[in-house]
Amino acid sequence: MNMKFLDKATIGTVNRTSEGYVTARAKAVRTGVQDYLASELGLMGNHRVRVYRPESEVFAVDSVKGFAHAPVTNDHPAQMVGADNWRELAVGEVGANVMRDGEFLALDLILKDAAAIKAFDGGKKELSAGYTAEIEFVDNNPDYDAVMKNIRINHLALVDKGRAGSEARIGDSGANQWGVSPLTTVNEV
Repeated sequence: MNMKFLDKATIGTVNRTSEGYVTARAKAVRTGVQDYLASELGLMGNHRVRVYRPESEVFAVDSVKGFAHAPVTNDHPAQMVGADNWRELAVGEVGANVMRDGEFLALDLILKDAAAIKAFDGGKKELSAGYTAEIEFVDNNPDYDAVMKNIRINHLALVDKGRAGSEARIGDSGANQWGVSPLTTVNEV
């Protein structure tokens, strides 16, 4: 099952350029087990589903290199960002310097859009990663119910403060109690 996810972290070290841009070092996606409601994974019901994000997937070469030069958006767009809508949706960009920082991926980014910078200055300080991933359910595991695999970044969104604070966590709004909001589900053969 391939799903689209939104993952959050707080923007770290912040600098201003002479042109007025905001540059920052931030943490994004992390390893470990995160809780979801079944309905957030496209399943029936509201029971808890524990999803494991192993280091081997979060820090996989294809996952990490996908973050380099990904667009930054102001909130999550309704659709994936691509060449046909980048000009309308992007307010900045992730840099090429993406590396492991403990259980997180750390990256550089730049905000170039005046409205996004104004929102940032007004308190919109967190990032939420928009990406696709596969969810593989497992049987009889005492620690988790599913494994997240093949994480592929699409964008990073500047979002209002969420419940996770400075810790990266699947999800992007306090209204979504558990954290993940798959926007599309595709079954792959």
